[in-house]
Amino acid sequence: MKRFYKIAGNAESKPVRLVASLVLAFVVMLFINGFIGSMGGFPAFIAFSIVFFLLRTLVGNGSRMTHQLAMTSRREVIYFLFEYSVGYLILWSVFRIGITFSRVSGWGNISGASAVEFVEELLQSPLLEKGAYLFAGILMFDFVLSLFPLVVIRERMRWILYAIIDGACFALLCMGIGGACTALTPLQQKGGVSCLMDRLLSCSELDLWQELLVLAAIVLFTVAVGIFVFLFTVRIYGPKPGRTDAVAVAQAEYMPGRRIRGKRFPNFVAAACGIVAILVVLVIIFMMPEDTKSGYVKVAEFLTRDTMLGPMVYGGNIYVPVDGDMQLQEAGTPQGYLAEKDEDCDSRFYQMAVANLLYTDASGRTSYVQMEGTDEGLYLPVAELEQRKTWEQGEVFLLWDEDWMSESAYSHEPTGYTVCNEDLIEGLKMQFPQVTYRPEDFADYDAYFTIRSYASTDKLLKENTVSGNWVGCILVKDDKFYFGSYENQITGICLQQLRDVLGGNE
Repeated sequence: MKRFYKIAGNAESKPVRLVASLVLAFVVMLFINGFIGSMGGFPAFIAFSIVFFLLRTLVGNGSRMTHQLAMTSRREVIYFLFEYSVGYLILWSVFRIGITFSRVSGWGNISGASAVEFVEELLQSPLLEKGAYLFAGILMFDFVLSLFPLVVIRERMRWILYAIIDGACFALLCMGIGGACTALTPLQQKGGVSCLMDRLLSCSELDLWQELLVLAAIVLFTVAVGIFVFLFTVRIYGPKPGRTDAVAVAQAEYMPGRRIRGKRFPNFVAAACGIVAILVVLVIIFMMPEDTKSGYVKVAEFLTRDTMLGPMVYGGNIYVPVDGDMQLQEAGTPQGYLAEKDEDCDSRFYQMAVANLLYTDASGRTSYVQMEGTDEGLYLPVAELEQRKTWEQGEVFLLWDEDWMSESAYSHEPTGYTVCNEDLIEGLKMQFPQVTYRPEDFADYDAYFTIRSYASTDKLLKENTVSGNWVGCILVKDDKFYFGSYENQITGICLQQLRDVLGGNE
């Protein structure tokens, strides 16, 4: 083995390989920080770039070790894989420990805790926290290990395809495990978590046997990944038709019963199917109908595709978003899910990944309801707002179309709105002083617009605050315009002004 590394050290490198290694290591660091988290992105960047560059240089120069040593390609891959995995772990550990030491020493020590206090705090941390870090660390190593075939793949398109598929599989795996953790997370701790590590630390504490079972599963997954990358790499790196492995030929002469190229394809397929099966099981579990006897069901639904400014129906009454900070997710009572228009809330995926719960005031003193989950919002019955006449507090009136949020995704500021003149708003309020909003009117329309009032346009654009005050809404059906209800058809001067606002396109 010493001679193997001595010969490997004579390989010449190219600057382009160094650049490619650094770019790939940077992507790996972003993936670990974004999907796994808290595993030391910078140590991963340094460790991966070093081991990948050295091995890629060795393989890339075309100098096969089997030409100089009595070694089959399979044994050569074993050396490569050993150097890759062990080298990464050693380098990552060194840099990770170095960064940790800097935080408890003079440099980088913000909290002021001594090294002894840091170690005591580490030892006294809950078992769940220790298990979470261990689980995330093993998963990080699995991801790095799965990238080993990139060391030997030479075809550019195959290299890119493998990197994309591998990254997508591990991204789905992280999101799936994170979704399972979200299901075990207490409601008061939901929100504010993004990466897998945050979700692991925020979920409910498991029994000891459950934690051991989870760790055993991730260890078995590591073994499956190791078998897969080894067999896949041997298949890629092994002798191709038209080429011979001198040692393998010699062995075949002395061992006639052994074939030069044994059929490794079934083993490769078995390892690949094992990993795919795990992902498929996760998808099936997430998309299975949730047991609604012990969970929540859909109790409210948005009436339009606008889930930020548009109305929603709960308990037969229509609610609209308002500004405020009630914190009903802490003191209120969860009633069930608030869904988007025609959204299904019966799958485990929704319960794990979205889970927009609607809370009511437990004291019953207010009629506020609040959504908390992936999204958030505070709402009041539209009938109550009509009585308060909050629209009169604004100086600027904007007409938002139903798809303004998707339109705003392509710019750095809100778009999808039109400025209305005050005469139009006053005319509508004068023509329809009392509007009765009915959920059935929103079941079938051709176009929908929300009208909101604001103190000034500058505040809207600078503070990126689009909520404003509820004024009303416009429903369009069969080229006819209605103010809040099909009972209130807009005609006369108001209709002409509205057409002018919409640019005459309706």
